[in-house]
Amino acid sequence: MSRRRRFKPVKITINGKVRTVYNVVQAGNTLLNDWPEQTPAAKVAERLVLDVFNDAAEPEQVRRAFITAAKASDIKFSS
Repeated sequence: MSRRRRFKPVKITINGKVRTVYNVVQAGNTLLNDWPEQTPAAKVAERLVLDVFNDAAEPEQVRRAFITAAKASDIKFSS
């Protein structure tokens, strides 16, 4: 994992499970596999994950979008 794809950790709780997301790959996997609903905010975050791998976005943008998606889905988080 490239250091450039890491960001400040975000702790979330989905379906009673607490997990900490440290990087773009974990954020993408969580959005695709564990997210309870496909909101517009979650779709934006997913697109940003892909953009990071195409050097069109920064990991911090993914982190912010991930937090926005959590808020939109009423997912408890802390950062």
